[in-house]
Amino acid sequence: MRYIDSHCHLHDDRIIHDMDHIIGRAARSGVDYMVTCSTMESNFETTARLAQRYQSVLPCYGIHPWFLDSLSDNWRQVLADRVGSGPWGIGETGLDFMDKTADRDLQVTVFKFHLGLALEFKRPINIHIRKAWDGLIQILKKTGPLKTPGLIHSYSGSADMAAVLEKYHLYLSFSGSVTRPNAKKTVKALGAVAMDRLLLETDAPDIYPSLGHEPPSSTLNEPANVPAIAGIAARLKGMDEKTFCDRAYANSLKIFNPILP
Repeated sequence: MRYIDSHCHLHDDRIIHDMDHIIGRAARSGVDYMVTCSTMESNFETTARLAQRYQSVLPCYGIHPWFLDSLSDNWRQVLADRVGSGPWGIGETGLDFMDKTADRDLQVTVFKFHLGLALEFKRPINIHIRKAWDGLIQILKKTGPLKTPGLIHSYSGSADMAAVLEKYHLYLSFSGSVTRPNAKKTVKALGAVAMDRLLLETDAPDIYPSLGHEPPSSTLNEPANVPAIAGIAARLKGMDEKTFCDRAYANSLKIFNPILP
């Protein structure tokens, strides 16, 4: 079986020193591609170097809503120039209203700019949403369905919201969070999502999957764990594992086609 990790962060300081081994383990596990998302301007170049060194690494460039205090004065131009310099994806970007003290207006402004680039360049966009579903829908109502499909990474929304998002050409990506024993809402959403809109991810180095035992708190996630997540997700969705994985892989090829080598 073949896999694509639709969302990870290979630039992360906690794992980048071991990248040769991480890429090797991913390949041996059947992971053909890893979509690695930058989170701020300062790790754009690191993300680019990873993609240049490893053909299996697909880069996305974006500014995460957690790190808007890192914005440079000309962040719009920096991001647009990077996205326009080659066939790259966009993200991680999005809205996170979990922290009530966060500058929501700024988050909306930055996210809309990323979304505009996705529409202009026809690139897949990797979106982070927490406690901001209404805000996302209000924006999408104005932009309309995406010309090139995007994805909601590590989906945490409701089962009912899944069908709404699909109308806007958004795929839903499930991470190791779906393997948690208490992940009832996420499991319900997994059951509701259409099989032609489902993706898999690790969000490495975070969200280490629950594999029947609690890992040490220091355990870091990596793309090689996609098959383990896929196996559990297939069982939860009541599907044959190979059929499930083949569909998720085909979906990944479709959404990331504009940035595949």
